[in-house]
Amino acid sequence: MNSTTSPGDSSMVIPALAHDDSGPRMVAAGFITWTIAFIFVVLRFWTRAMIVRRLGAADWCIALSLIAGAGTCVALLVEVRHGMGKHVWDVNLEVDGKPMLEAWWFSLLAYTLSLVFTKTSICLLYLTIFTIEWARKASWSLLAIVVVSNLWITISILTYCIPLQATWDLSIKASFCQSQDAFWANTGINIGTDFLIFLLPIPAVLPLRLPYRQKVLLVGVFAIGFFVCLVSLVRLAILIKAKEPSMDFTYSGTELTYWTVIEIHTAIIIACIMTLKPFAKRYFPRFLSISGNSTKDESSASSGDVPLTIGSRPLRNPPAEHRPDSWVEVSGGRRDVHGDTIPSDIEVQAGQAPDSKREVGMVEKQVVVTAQQELPVTDT
Repeated sequence: MNSTTSPGDSSMVIPALAHDDSGPRMVAAGFITWTIAFIFVVLRFWTRAMIVRRLGAADWCIALSLIAGAGTCVALLVEVRHGMGKHVWDVNLEVDGKPMLEAWWFSLLAYTLSLVFTKTSICLLYLTIFTIEWARKASWSLLAIVVVSNLWITISILTYCIPLQATWDLSIKASFCQSQDAFWANTGINIGTDFLIFLLPIPAVLPLRLPYRQKVLLVGVFAIGFFVCLVSLVRLAILIKAKEPSMDFTYSGTELTYWTVIEIHTAIIIACIMTLKPFAKRYFPRFLSISGNSTKDESSASSGDVPLTIGSRPLRNPPAEHRPDSWVEVSGGRRDVHGDTIPSDIEVQAGQAPDSKREVGMVEKQVVVTAQQELPVTDT
């Protein structure tokens, strides 16, 4: 009998070591998600600089987050160049182990900085939206929690081992290295602040008596942020699964890398979406159009007993005589002194309406007929 087997006889084939390489997919995931985040940051800066004509600290924080995200991608590229994504038996650890670990440490630092700048940007944005005292205090408190907690996380990364070089150079004896418990605590802090940031606006938005579609849009803008929380939980599940040491560590960390870059860049994208309503109103007005039919919700929204801003006191006794050039903006909608609500971006302002006879920057003008008077309104 012939002792040889044909290639199709899998029952007699001796299993061989795998030699596939997930490195290119890791790099692609990093740079594709970063590019999408970059596009949204550009749209945000265009909106703030050219339409709203007002750049603030929140915008610059998101730019710093994008730069840190780029640092994560560059570190990932270096890791892959030195064997990350390959199976450990295909990597010369004596040559590539040190630069791979050094790049991994840098990616951990860049990841942390990207998250803290994104969360700081969102908290600063909340401070421009909320006028009610409890919401502003909560925003300041949350900002303090984000800064202090991430300061601790950054310090724990900078002191991963003492001396720091022992983190990636295994020939150096470390006098101290952070325990895994510290980094589990860091992960818990990040997830906790994620939920706090995206839960904060909900109780302030829900009481608003706005048209149904308008309220859904406003709540949806904030609620979409829970996708970041979901990504964080997925990443946590992968961390738990990878808790046990793996001999093939250069390959087994691939999935965690995917979700790391997705998390930081998705957070940037969502932080930018919150600011893009003026852009959508100018270039895609049909997308944000709200029916002008008299519905129950709209009737309620146009009554006098409606908060003027997120959580502010209602205007219960409007004056008998209304100046046609008086106006206020509601978060998610603008209303005149008669209580009529019309769509607007998420801003809160009050004062004299712009003179319709003179040009006011790049703002659009529309006229709302209220009590047989024309009320000039601008988009900020």
